[in-house]
Amino acid sequence: MRKRQVQRIATFAGLGAIAVVVAFMVSLQLENAKITAFAGSYESIAYDTNNLTQSYQSEVAKWKAKQYSNSTMIEIINNYLPKYQALIDRAQSLDAPQKYQNAKDFLIKSLRSEMQSNEHFGNYLATGNQSEYETSNQLLTDSFAYSIQADSAIREAQS
Repeated sequence: MRKRQVQRIATFAGLGAIAVVVAFMVSLQLENAKITAFAGSYESIAYDTNNLTQSYQSEVAKWKAKQYSNSTMIEIINNYLPKYQALIDRAQSLDAPQKYQNAKDFLIKSLRSEMQSNEHFGNYLATGNQSEYETSNQLLTDSFAYSIQADSAIREAQS
């Protein structure tokens, strides 16, 4: 009887160890799936942001070339703001694995700064207030810096 109890305990211990290993492997697979999903969504937002920025900057170039009046450029800015907000909303909804959280945060900061830059540029066009123009330029510089930090955070998380 005693030998049989020892065999049962050994069997259950072995099954328990196997269950722990299987659970660990499943959790690794789930984490890898989460990382893959995050990376795809993050890249999609980055791609869409790049396209939106290029499109917006082509409109600014037309304004600089005197193809648009200030009021037309303000309308264009107002049409772009919801597009930036939609990108911010997408970025905020990302389910970032912990090691990618900084990249997500910097991406959101970059998008917000770019959107705020555009808002202040619109204010400058409406009022001629030079401090609005300077604020717009500073926010655009900040957006670029946050974008670089987001890229660095992605590379760091992947290493």
